Amino acid sequence: MFNKLKSLIQNNQTMSPPLSFLICGLEHSGTTMASDLFREHPEVESGFECGVLLCEKPSDFLTFTPFRNHMAVGWGINEEDLTYACKASSFDGFYENLFERSSIIQAKKPKFVFDKTPRYITQLAAVQTRLDLTAIVLIKDPRSLALSDFKRSGTKIEEIDDWYERWKHPKLLYMRSAYKGYLHAWESDRCKVVRLEDICFNAKDTVQSMFEFVKLEFNCEYLDLRSKRFGNTSGSSISVNSCMQFMTALPKHIQSKIKSDFSEFERWFYEF
Repeated sequence: MFNKLKSLIQNNQTMSPPLSFLICGLEHSGTTMASDLFREHPEVESGFECGVLLCEKPSDFLTFTPFRNHMAVGWGINEEDLTYACKASSFDGFYENLFERSSIIQAKKPKFVFDKTPRYITQLAAVQTRLDLTAIVLIKDPRSLALSDFKRSGTKIEEIDDWYERWKHPKLLYMRSAYKGYLHAWESDRCKVVRLEDICFNAKDTVQSMFEFVKLEFNCEYLDLRSKRFGNTSGSSISVNSCMQFMTALPKHIQSKIKSDFSEFERWFYEF
């Protein structure tokens, strides 16, 4: 009897926390910055990205590329651990198994864990049906999005016109698929849509509101971004340059084209 009780106590002590909330939004719209901000909280942790909630059931994730390929580095697990997580009969069970095996989660032993997967925005209503969680949804001006993609392309500025014509049509299609998720988010009390521009121009109030939405205590020290993990946010603090750089980096005629070609997404444009 004593050994059984001891085992139950030990199991309870090593139980993983449940998934607490989601972060999503178009890629390069500030989702990683939001993750870095939340990870400044001493009781909050996360891996890089997951994506399991894009699947119909946990077992589907085992072959769900490229997302499943990111789990080793992103969450600190091996192939055996991933198989173990995918054997769960529910998404709650998947995350419980994942957190149990994740070296990242076990190292910090947080009380709260979030899943930041930008692509959740394309199926956000379905995602929140699969697991009823609140979501922080990031949004950024399409002109800033264009600059982010252009810089990552390695294209010379002299070739930006040709680049833009190649980039425009697939980006429009992707943004239309994501826009459905934003429409859901704007109408749902389970979602908080946050503009990257508001984080940059009014950091304290905006970030505090994000923490309050997911029921976490906020401290101004978190704005320092001292614990960045993955390196794809620049600088060690929040800067207005993150959302205003397009004004000088993109030629004026490209800015005008974006406003015209992407006018159907008028709610995404920020009035500077």
